[in-house]
Amino acid sequence: MPDNAALNRLLDEAAIRDAVARFADTATRADYDGFRTLWADDADWVLGGTESQPYERRAEGVDDIVSMLRSLWDGTEYFVQFAVPGAIEINGDEATVRCMCHEAARGPERYYRNNGIWHDRLRRSDDGWVFTHRTYQYLWLDFSAFSGDVFPPLPDSR
Repeated sequence: MPDNAALNRLLDEAAIRDAVARFADTATRADYDGFRTLWADDADWVLGGTESQPYERRAEGVDDIVSMLRSLWDGTEYFVQFAVPGAIEINGDEATVRCMCHEAARGPERYYRNNGIWHDRLRRSDDGWVFTHRTYQYLWLDFSAFSGDVFPPLPDSR
């Protein structure tokens, strides 16, 4: 007979990993409506913002968070994020996660590649696990030009 506590933990971990994957997916596709569903209403999102980071961007509240994603996409013809969840700690209806990440973006005369770590807090909601706080810590950042052709993402095939 399976242990319910162990099964529930595995289900929670899977749902948290899904939230991380959906963040990368919706950010890459500029799916602002899908992106909105990943956040608690009172959440905050910080890029950089820790000591020795190259720059800082902050948003508080889900509307401001979606607005920040829109501004990050402004003038961008290509963006992709690859995210791999690391350690997950669950304490009741709250969780912390570290996630390794690689991003690349390009726009007219703008290039951006980086590796970093997401430091996340999530909360269980009626709709699953949502981010309450997400901070990105840069480990490597490169603004040098790179070549290649850009192809827009295909629309959902649902």
